[in-house]
Amino acid sequence: MVVRRAGLAVVLLAVACAAQTRYWRHLGDARSASGRPLPGIEARTPSDPRERPQQKGASPYNPGWNLFSPQQDVQMGQQAEQQALKQLPILHYPAAESYLTQLGTGLARHMPGPTFPYNFHWVNQKEINAFALPGGPIFVNVGAACAAKNEAQFAGVVAHEESHVALRHSTSMASKKEAVSVPLGILGGLFNSGAGRIANLGAQMVVGGVFLKYSRDMESQADALGAQVMNASGYDPRQMAQFFETLEAQGGSQSLQFLSDHPSPGNRLAAITAEIPTLGPHPPYQDDSAAFDRLHRQLCTGKLPAQTSEQGITFQGITLTPPTGWTVYGDQTSQLTLVPAGGLSGAGDQTQVLSGAIISTYAGSLQQLIAELQRSNPDLRPVSGTQAPFAAGGLHGTAITLSNQNAERAPETDRLVHFPRQGADALYLIFIAPSSEFDRFRPAFGQLLQSLKAQ
Repeated sequence: MVVRRAGLAVVLLAVACAAQTRYWRHLGDARSASGRPLPGIEARTPSDPRERPQQKGASPYNPGWNLFSPQQDVQMGQQAEQQALKQLPILHYPAAESYLTQLGTGLARHMPGPTFPYNFHWVNQKEINAFALPGGPIFVNVGAACAAKNEAQFAGVVAHEESHVALRHSTSMASKKEAVSVPLGILGGLFNSGAGRIANLGAQMVVGGVFLKYSRDMESQADALGAQVMNASGYDPRQMAQFFETLEAQGGSQSLQFLSDHPSPGNRLAAITAEIPTLGPHPPYQDDSAAFDRLHRQLCTGKLPAQTSEQGITFQGITLTPPTGWTVYGDQTSQLTLVPAGGLSGAGDQTQVLSGAIISTYAGSLQQLIAELQRSNPDLRPVSGTQAPFAAGGLHGTAITLSNQNAERAPETDRLVHFPRQGADALYLIFIAPSSEFDRFRPAFGQLLQSLKAQ
């Protein structure tokens, strides 16, 4: 019966807690006998300098019950981080990376508990989301920065995620799952879990989001600790609550994932406001900064300069070199736009390409992609007899010529190249020019294709 099974789970968990207590007593005995900690367990003492103290008077720092050591949190998080870096469209833009690292590191200095090696990544997606992995990796969607009204709100998102790391919420959830699924006779063996088991649990952190969907109690704890960290860093903690409550009020698909992974614990603003008198002295609160305003403009206008290097541009598993004098833009929808001088028309959301190239990915066939493009380009038509196999840079696909009308209602010729890829979305390139000038741009388009290389 379901009720009986639930009761058994509680009993097993209680027994597991008792087993953990006995194990730690045994660990203490082993240390006093040998002078060394057992393998796989990070030795800590109350005076360990790697343990940061908590602000006096604040809500108590209590990471809760956990089968894993802080060192194993780091190992598990590193494994999960590698999975995430392979699966997600990571934004590599030095100015944005530097800003996020500086902000996150400054907040982490005030985080109590183990001194985890926090590190930070931008995810090039417009959806509003952020997540933390055990031991320090933090991933923040570009959409979260665009949704923040000021730096204090964005700092609240980062502080909240760092708090999940400090409170060890992911491995706490993993511990409870292990306690009800592993035979009690080998429960103690989890403390010395081998690298293979840690790696497997780390992979589960990313695949399907296992252990990343927090409870409301965990959200309340991360809010309280995040408020302490914001206060000590010179940000008004109420800005964090206002950001979350704005998301809840707006709803919509762009905030759906964040609200699913971070369920509201109730009236966040009232809870954080009640916490503020306990937080003690703080630097003068600042809501915004010129650095955040500049970054917000770059990330959220659809004209973020792409990552470049001596080898060219890196994008979605390929490298390529733009023609001399061309400008390269990228945005939060994981799309690159490469244009010569005068290649754009309009501004803001109404910007259109008159001549140049668009590079992006699509989860579908060539025919499905054309149909998708026709939704926003009703005049787009395949030119009969132009479809042919095409290869470049180790990729094999299909090329086809399309006719269209540009923003100035003049005839336009587009050359679409579609490369299916195993285990990833298809890569496609569209070469665009007024029909009367397409031959003039053909050498530049050819140069771009010749430079393309699959990583």
